[in-house]
Amino acid sequence: MRLPILLLLGAIVPGFVGACSGAHESRHDSISTAAAPLNNDSRLDVAGLLKLTIDEVRDRIGPAHPVPPVFQDPTMLPPTQAGEPVDSAVLFQYRGLNIVLNYDHGSRQVKDLLLMGSNEDELMNRGKLRLGASQYLVLPVFQEKHPTELLGLRVLAIRPGR
Repeated sequence: MRLPILLLLGAIVPGFVGACSGAHESRHDSISTAAAPLNNDSRLDVAGLLKLTIDEVRDRIGPAHPVPPVFQDPTMLPPTQAGEPVDSAVLFQYRGLNIVLNYDHGSRQVKDLLLMGSNEDELMNRGKLRLGASQYLVLPVFQEKHPTELLGLRVLAIRPGR
């Protein structure tokens, strides 16, 4: 009686472990573009980040993470072609919002950022952004392999005298 129960458990338990292991799920190599549900606490003054250094941004919204190696920004040249250090782009995650931030390696000044997501209206709202602002530009960035699908919104500072 004990042997059939052990055989039955031996057949069932690995099935549950396999079902929970993620082995049957497709691999996710890119940054998730899904944003968390919108509430007032999840809004961020993105335009205000453009005036800061990378260190001030860390102080304000939390630690930076390396940009995953599989992430490709279709609007940016690879770092070796652009002549900039590889570490001049970092990923921030703020209350469900993924932000790829580019900064000048020498001055540490923020150059631009990319709000990741596929819903333009939600990204504009969560970033407290508006079209036609005099301090910054908001440009859509589309996925390289799916050029009709939004990757996110690039936000560039407009600096007088440049």
